[in-house]
Amino acid sequence: MTNQVKNELIEFNPDFPVNYAPAQIDFKSFEDFKVQVDQIHAQAQKYGVTPDNLKEAKAIRAKLNGAKKKINQRKIEIVKHVDQPVKDFKDKIKLLLNEVDESSELIDSQIKEYEEAARKKRREDNLKHISAMCELSNVDPDKIEYQLSWDNKTYSKNKFESEVDQQIALIQERQNQLAEAITTVTQRADKLGLPSKHWIHELKTRSLPDVLSEMDEYKEGLENIANEQQKTKAREAENLKQVGDRYIDRDTGEVKEKVITVKLEIQGTKWQVTQLQRFLKDNAINYRGLED
Repeated sequence: MTNQVKNELIEFNPDFPVNYAPAQIDFKSFEDFKVQVDQIHAQAQKYGVTPDNLKEAKAIRAKLNGAKKKINQRKIEIVKHVDQPVKDFKDKIKLLLNEVDESSELIDSQIKEYEEAARKKRREDNLKHISAMCELSNVDPDKIEYQLSWDNKTYSKNKFESEVDQQIALIQERQNQLAEAITTVTQRADKLGLPSKHWIHELKTRSLPDVLSEMDEYKEGLENIANEQQKTKAREAENLKQVGDRYIDRDTGEVKEKVITVKLEIQGTKWQVTQLQRFLKDNAINYRGLED
């Protein structure tokens, strides 16, 4: 039959019995000793130092300082002797405390292993809940800002689930707002004849009104450039005249360009045809058959 060690600790009473008494110092000669010191003090008060007794005065001072040092050393010896039992007691208590503390740490380290395992299990369960709720709501789980306090044993499960729901609702609201903004930007881009990809990307860091405003400004800038180019081409065309299949400078007679005639059949939306007409006009190119 095997013996099994019980998984329990022996109880002990920390109120240990100790016999002690206040330290006693029998200084019976204090009064007689004080009389001598008082006499010396009285003599010192009346003692006058002069050039004639300067050497004697220094000797007296040295003797008094020596007496002071001896008295103090005697005091230190006595106090050290009296304090020795206290020091011994402190050392014994310190030894016991260290051992009790080590015992507590042995148990504490094991408890923390279980607590950490439980915390990880709570986190896994929380992440599963977040993943499930996000899947139902069509939300990316990585967008949830996980709070470390959710892993605490004392944190309310209902409060955790409520806070997750609040974050999901906020993310959905932002997603809807972004979708609406993308639609608005796309429609404005189509209207202005601009590619939408760049302006949709701008929505990540800027507000919708700001993006729409810059789109209008950008389109206006393009039109201003096109107008200036058209004016330049028009001025250049005014100085040219067509002679046969050549363009000749009216002033110098210099042959500038060869006239090329191309017949095309095109297909496209009204907007695309309008853009083609604008390009031809901006570049002073004669055309027929592109009118509405």
